[in-house]
Amino acid sequence: MNKKARLLILTAACIASTTWADQQLKPVKVTAAQAAGPIFQRKDAVRENSKEGPTTDLTLLRSADKKVQMGMYQAGPSDTAIDSYPEDEFCYFLSGSVKLTSADGSVVELKAGEAVAIPKGWKGRWTTPGYTKYYVVYDSGTGSR
Repeated sequence: MNKKARLLILTAACIASTTWADQQLKPVKVTAAQAAGPIFQRKDAVRENSKEGPTTDLTLLRSADKKVQMGMYQAGPSDTAIDSYPEDEFCYFLSGSVKLTSADGSVVELKAGEAVAIPKGWKGRWTTPGYTKYYVVYDSGTGSR
């Protein structure tokens, strides 16, 4: 290998090392003040107006295999029939309330400061005047949310 080729390989290795060092894994902190609303103003927050009502989704972390996603979600009023919940989800509610009515008629009512675990495949109705939540989702399938 000639001197020029060795220099090119060494330069490429240094660039790769610098890029790797710049992509350090770091914890993601959300303060109580941010969670109260300002965090949803970030540029990476996804806002939608769908048949289920207005929502804002902010992904804080997604696993490398895209099967686990963590974030914050804010929703307005909605009353939605769920034929089959798409993934396993843990929700911790910061504000608002949610009423989950299962297909068998059983009801779980949640308010700020409470949490729920919803299994993939759950069938029922999600009714809310609006809420803000932290969520952790596990999708054993495609990894898309």
